Amino acid sequence: MADKPPALAEPAREWIADRVATGAWPDAETYLNDLVARDREAAERRAALDAAIDEGFASGFVEQSIESVFEEIRHRHRDAKA
Repeated sequence: MADKPPALAEPAREWIADRVATGAWPDAETYLNDLVARDREAAERRAALDAAIDEGFASGFVEQSIESVFEEIRHRHRDAKA
C-alpha cells in the first residue's frame, strides 16, 4: 500500500487554492500533479546536464586558446553547410 501524502500546512493550502482560482487548473489535485510532473522533468534535465558536465571533465582539457577552438568550430560549421 502506498504511503499517504502528508497533510499540507495552511500557507501551502492557501497557495494552491489561489493558483486554482486563476483558472489554470480545475482543482488542487491537478495542480499538484502538474507540479510533480514539472519537478520530475526538471530533475531529469538536471541529471542530463550533470552527466554532460561529468563527461566534459572526464574528457580532459584542451591546450588551445579559446579563439582557436572557436575557429575550428566555425570551420566545421562552414564545411557542414557546403
